[in-house]
Amino acid sequence: MRLTIVYDSEALPGFGRGWGFSCLIERGEERLLFDAGWDGALLCSNLRELGIRPEGIGRVVLSHAHWDHLGGLTHLLRRGMHLYVPSSLSGHLKKELSSRSRLHEVRKAGRIGGGLWTTGELGGEVREQALALKTGRGWVVVVGCAHPGLRRIFSVVSRWGRIAGVVGGMHDFEDYGVLRGLDLIVPCHCTAHRRRIAELFPEAYEEGRAGLEIIL
Repeated sequence: MRLTIVYDSEALPGFGRGWGFSCLIERGEERLLFDAGWDGALLCSNLRELGIRPEGIGRVVLSHAHWDHLGGLTHLLRRGMHLYVPSSLSGHLKKELSSRSRLHEVRKAGRIGGGLWTTGELGGEVREQALALKTGRGWVVVVGCAHPGLRRIFSVVSRWGRIAGVVGGMHDFEDYGVLRGLDLIVPCHCTAHRRRIAELFPEAYEEGRAGLEIIL
């Protein structure tokens, strides 16, 4: 399984950067996109830089309803695409999305295919789902902004087995103890305290940015 950051506030040479987050998960011939940034043209440009045709993406998972995670979706939607969204998403938006894709409303944790699971909707004011990838080393958790808190997200995934890593945006996260023992920590997008995380966990830390590929 390979995970590639497609959209982020930082980028490797050859890739564009923008405020928001998106990552591509490849498992065999299957391609799933988690979040879609806000600028669809930039998202598609970065996908093409990776050699990925946007129309070759069969499934998209949206973490939550903020513009910097779903704006780029307009450049990807097509009939037949499977789209997994939190059930708390606006009813009007869900109606529009269901007219252009095969919409799946997510409420509870569960498997969405292969070694991919959703945590279900978590949190209060901002309802958010995270994705959990089953790997040979344990579960790798992919988060959009982690509004519910990593501890809450990890409490769901840990029921399925050992958590080996986390990738994605973490906002003002400072509950550093929850990261202890992880093999992989890749802060992205909105993470405010990247430097502190790098100081505490240098062996597991990797800087998140568009174009970064991670083999799981």
